[in-house]
Amino acid sequence: MRYHRFLPAAAAATLALAGVAACKGKKEQAISIQTAPVERQDIVIDAEATGVVEPINVVEVKSKASGQIEQMPVETGTQVKPGDLLVRVDTRDVQSSFNQAQAQVSAARANLEVTGAQKRRTEQLLKDRIITQQEMEAASLAYAQAEASLVRARADLDLAQQRLDDAVIRAPVAGTVIEKTVSLGQVITSATGAFGGGTTLLKMADLSQVRVRALVNETDIGQVQPGQSTRVTVDAYPDRPFQGTVEKIEPQATVQQNVTMFPVLVSINNREGLLKPGMNGEVSILIDERRGVLAVPNDAVRNPREAQQVAQMLGLDPDTVRAQLAAQFGGAMGGPGGGPGAAAADTPAGARVNVSRGEVALSPAAQQQSPGQGGGQMQLPEVTDKQCADVRAAFAKDTGAQGKLQALMQRVRAGEIDRDQMRAESQKIYAGLGLDGRVAMACRFRERGGAPGTQGGTQGGTQGGTRGGATGASSGGAGGGGGGMGGGRTRSGLVMVAQGGTYVPRIVRLGVSNYDYTEVMSGVKEGEQVALLAAASLQLQRQQQQERMRGMMGSGMQKNAAGQTPIPGGGGPPGGGRRGGNP
Repeated sequence: MRYHRFLPAAAAATLALAGVAACKGKKEQAISIQTAPVERQDIVIDAEATGVVEPINVVEVKSKASGQIEQMPVETGTQVKPGDLLVRVDTRDVQSSFNQAQAQVSAARANLEVTGAQKRRTEQLLKDRIITQQEMEAASLAYAQAEASLVRARADLDLAQQRLDDAVIRAPVAGTVIEKTVSLGQVITSATGAFGGGTTLLKMADLSQVRVRALVNETDIGQVQPGQSTRVTVDAYPDRPFQGTVEKIEPQATVQQNVTMFPVLVSINNREGLLKPGMNGEVSILIDERRGVLAVPNDAVRNPREAQQVAQMLGLDPDTVRAQLAAQFGGAMGGPGGGPGAAAADTPAGARVNVSRGEVALSPAAQQQSPGQGGGQMQLPEVTDKQCADVRAAFAKDTGAQGKLQALMQRVRAGEIDRDQMRAESQKIYAGLGLDGRVAMACRFRERGGAPGTQGGTQGGTQGGTRGGATGASSGGAGGGGGGMGGGRTRSGLVMVAQGGTYVPRIVRLGVSNYDYTEVMSGVKEGEQVALLAAASLQLQRQQQQERMRGMMGSGMQKNAAGQTPIPGGGGPPGGGRRGGNP
């Protein structure tokens, strides 16, 4: 029998509350924030797939002759040249037919000589009026029949020669024997005379050029094009990649385990003969690459709409962060509340900007101008076809102007100059051509399919990406073209830059990205430190979960002190205290 010791409910509640107070009294552990420098990286974007090595052109070798195989000097893996002996079939029957045809030709030739002599004598006798005309015609007919017999005999001899040659099968092309389906002594059937296509003797292919049939996921197939460079790695040579080229993309998809994939054929030079048909390989198709560009880790980039959550991660005041971002956008954001009403205060009449909690919204005024590190959109005029024709003519006269504009774009991407400086320099170039800079930019953007009246198409920049002339817009209008993957696609992002012992939000223009890094086209400088937010996010979630659990425990203990509910964790099940004593 066990005895249990009980505590009064009030005393137990007091002890529990004291424990909670002690826990709350402990200082919260500060979130450790890791940083990474903004530095130059080589960003390589590729599509990964698996595939199988296969020969490009497989030749099935068959025999036109039927019979027993009496000679076969090749084996699987034998390399042959055109004309080399592959198989010899028993030739006794065809040899006899050839000999008979030869005898028929000889007899027909002798008959022709005899009838020819008779015809000549008959002609002479007809001239001497010794024979009649009918006898002359009979001699001519016999000679004609002898000629026809000789022609038939020669045709039969030619057919017999072909059948005799068909009994010896030689290599049609240079290659390697990859499969052998018959053996010495086996009786085969003709490929031309037998039903079913005859017997396949062997298969051969030229393995100096092979291909890999890779299955690419449908999410990546839109970026794969013929002619792209590839890298293939096989299990047999893991430390030696093979370079290849995308040959074509097959239009019919294959579905494996509910995943849709498209076969992509990659051709590879195999002069050394290391790749064998049937080898499994990992294929990496190069989609795009950037060499020596400013980049930050993907962990440091967030969507501008997540400004409030990022502020909480770093222990910053969300209102302060929102105000700092508003300053970057020229006051286009709302007030501290971040609501629609606050945003409307800086929005022209008739414009409506909806801002969700923690979201950075741009008003039309901010989309037209952005000081410092702002969004970078310039309002462009409507242009006519004649104005654009004048712009094209001016650039045609001075071919170096285009190169100067492109050089300015590269300097902006490298962080050497800002967009304001680039805008001023590009205006000087347009002025040197005798052009109005705004008209020239509008025409060049229109040629690239942009919307009239705006440069760079930044209307979609805050929604996850821009097209066409986005890069030209962010760089001040040097031609309206754009970098970025796939024709100038860029997007906006938020990074937290370490500055003066705290973190400052910064809106950046992002380019291409892979699994590790993202290109930064503007907004930060090389060497600046940006916060890595994944670890901070996990720690914030852990702290919030602990606070919820403490809140639940505190609420339960207060009820126990009032005698309403049992004490959670205060001594076991209701009615039982801590165990004590011995039976």
